[in-house]
Amino acid sequence: DGGSDGLSAYRAILAGLHRLMLPDGVAILELGDGQEQAVANLARHAQLTVNGPARCDLAGRPRALILNLGQAKKTLGQEREPH
Repeated sequence: DGGSDGLSAYRAILAGLHRLMLPDGVAILELGDGQEQAVANLARHAQLTVNGPARCDLAGRPRALILNLGQAKKTLGQEREPH
């Protein structure tokens, strides 16, 4: 269930993404129809960098949002435990 606005899963993912990403890593989130701006805003609020507009699927709909930690936040990824 995505909650009342359909974005609950994105909020949960974005809240923990800093702990999971390597300093130079990227995260790719699949988007539902019409979610590009809302998810991009949530990512920015979580202090993640949105790498350009969403990539489109074969039908031309925005489908994948690419994120990274950005220069200011790369040290956060270095603090995590190695696997």
